[in-house]
Amino acid sequence: MTIEELLGKIPHGVRKTGRGRWLARCCAHSDENPSLSISEGTGGQILIHCFAGCSIDEITGALGLDVADLFPERLEFSKGRVPRFPAHETLMALADEIQIAALLLTKWNDPNSDWCTDDYDRLMVANARIQDGVTLIRGAPWLTI
Repeated sequence: MTIEELLGKIPHGVRKTGRGRWLARCCAHSDENPSLSISEGTGGQILIHCFAGCSIDEITGALGLDVADLFPERLEFSKGRVPRFPAHETLMALADEIQIAALLLTKWNDPNSDWCTDDYDRLMVANARIQDGVTLIRGAPWLTI
């Protein structure tokens, strides 16, 4: 949601108080004097504050919104864009998990070791991460060299 869309939803007289700043009567309580401060944060988020003490949930609820509506969409994953990861970092992470799995399996095969449930759990984590890595690498348009 943009700040303009939010301002359009506020039924009580909104007035501009400065660059990127507005004041309005709060819609979450019967407000005689404007107590709702509205501004846009540096990251595009919409900042609202009721000086009478209404919570963010009360204010957004009165406007038929969720708090999440006050934050910009994460554009880096929209429009079909895929995040890119350096190939060497991906492969190094897989190598670490393979080494952990090898050490744990060596410990498991040693009859004198103190193999425990935590070792088994960590082996399963390594296995899952290795499988995820293999899945990611197959096709790998997101890897860069």
